[in-house]
Amino acid sequence: MNTNKVGLTDAKIRSLVPPVKGQMECPDHIVPGLRIRVGRSGAKTFILRKRVGEQWRNITLGPFKEYFGLADARKKARSILLDIENGKGAPRPAKDDGTTLTGRLMFAFLWEQYIERACRGHKRSASEIERIGKKFLLPRFGDRMADSITRSEITSLVEDVCYRNPQLPTLREGRSVHQRLSAFYSWAMPKLERLQANPCQYAWRPPLGKPRDRFLSDHEIRLFWHACGELGWPFGPGFKLLLVTGQRRGEVFGASRSEIQDGIWTIPGDRAKNGIAHIVPLPRLALDIIATLPVVDGSDSFFAVPDNPKAVSSGFSKGHPRMLRKMAERQHGEPVEHFVLHDLRRTAATGMQRLGVPMPVTEAVLNHISGSRGGIAGVYQRHDYFEEKKDALTKWAHEIERIVADQPR
Repeated sequence: MNTNKVGLTDAKIRSLVPPVKGQMECPDHIVPGLRIRVGRSGAKTFILRKRVGEQWRNITLGPFKEYFGLADARKKARSILLDIENGKGAPRPAKDDGTTLTGRLMFAFLWEQYIERACRGHKRSASEIERIGKKFLLPRFGDRMADSITRSEITSLVEDVCYRNPQLPTLREGRSVHQRLSAFYSWAMPKLERLQANPCQYAWRPPLGKPRDRFLSDHEIRLFWHACGELGWPFGPGFKLLLVTGQRRGEVFGASRSEIQDGIWTIPGDRAKNGIAHIVPLPRLALDIIATLPVVDGSDSFFAVPDNPKAVSSGFSKGHPRMLRKMAERQHGEPVEHFVLHDLRRTAATGMQRLGVPMPVTEAVLNHISGSRGGIAGVYQRHDYFEEKKDALTKWAHEIERIVADQPR
């Protein structure tokens, strides 16, 4: 296939039609050896073809996707070419088992060690760390030597995450990517003799944002509730439970039937953000929603993934925008003011306060160890507020039903 001397572009790559059989390759005229390989299935992968010693090597750079485009592939290819010219050799394929020095220093190999030895079973955020690695880090750095990644490259990655949609920057996610990568390097530093300092130390990261104060109005709650009814399982009922219970996204979507006994939901400490087991007296509205949830392949989880019952539903980056679109459709295409799922938790807290629920009780419902339950007060305040939490959540559920029915207060 011919390309002009300007080289490949992201638009050209997107327009490439898969071959009827086998695969085809299109060269880039900017970076020598860089090619995009297109398979019959439509998968598009960047490769670098380079002579190393007496043999030609095809070095896989990564799949073409939103977070790994042509500019990223060129940057990665140039870095590998520079390593080869400096005598470091080409990176081993991703299947390298780490028996060679090169293999043990590859980012992908060290990242997997980090996940196995320092995250799974050790950190409650392990699944989120794995998600960030799979989505952002491995496509960009997986085949690189971990000690060759610079702070400017990390800055570029964080900027790409933050501003992939200039109209709706995701600064919080960019900061999270920086934080997870920095923690990885802190763990890996003893293995990286040539690395003098954590490369994330002086890499750019977005500043801490102002505390969010977004909560849904009564009109928005009505739109939200009806939109969730159209979404269906898992996000429709799952999002409703976020609003009714005021609990965190991971706590709701990770919930299981065995955690609920006699209408009382006990969130174990290893799933609660603060590490403390949390008791949630469920109002009738929440129990009615739970009663509609299907049993997936005999799994105990409410939101198990079909064909993989050990996993729980994710994909919030698609479910949340769908919900926002359906809300807009219900008001003739006029979009609602953007909000994130965590704002549903703030909506619940604000609603309970509006209903006269005392702040210590609201904090107990949210499992916040702060304010009246933090510091020295928390040492002596051991009351679990069970009855008060039950009353607060019941009042809030009735308020939601009133709002959805558009009845006067």
